[in-house]
Amino acid sequence: MQHLTDIQLVKRTLQRRGDASLAFAKLYGRYQAKIAAYIAAKVSYNSSLVDDVLQDTFMTAWHKLEQLKEHDKFFPWVVTIARNTAMDVLREKKRVDDISHLLNQEEPEAEEALDLGATEKMLVNLDPVDREIVVMKAVLECSFEEISAQLGLALSASKMRYYRALDKIKAEVSL
Repeated sequence: MQHLTDIQLVKRTLQRRGDASLAFAKLYGRYQAKIAAYIAAKVSYNSSLVDDVLQDTFMTAWHKLEQLKEHDKFFPWVVTIARNTAMDVLREKKRVDDISHLLNQEEPEAEEALDLGATEKMLVNLDPVDREIVVMKAVLECSFEEISAQLGLALSASKMRYYRALDKIKAEVSL
């Protein structure tokens, strides 16, 4: 199963018998690190949220794999699931924080943040959309066309925001 393509792994997983779970585990292993890095940038490097969103993302992918029309598009499809799942989790977290604040209960527990390296600290300072674009380009290795489609931006806007974000990061490095 080492050298199977995404298409072959998706087809084996869809059979839901025999080595289906092994095939999906191979897909998970192939993309888990990239998806986790993408999610981390989306949730401001909150490690507990990263783990939850990653697990939810791949559980959703497992349960909805039949909906994937083009089997060679597994990775972009999982990125979309990760993005939507992260947004749902962030919305729910904000709702809970707002309710806690309104009810004058104790402050919500402090977020468990990752020990950020220099790169992550620079990324955290970017606008969330710019951060997402940089991570999609640098970590997920998406093309500008894919980024534009995922984020609903014009191609020129994606490029402009990416290069401006890089300029901002370079300026921070120069300090």
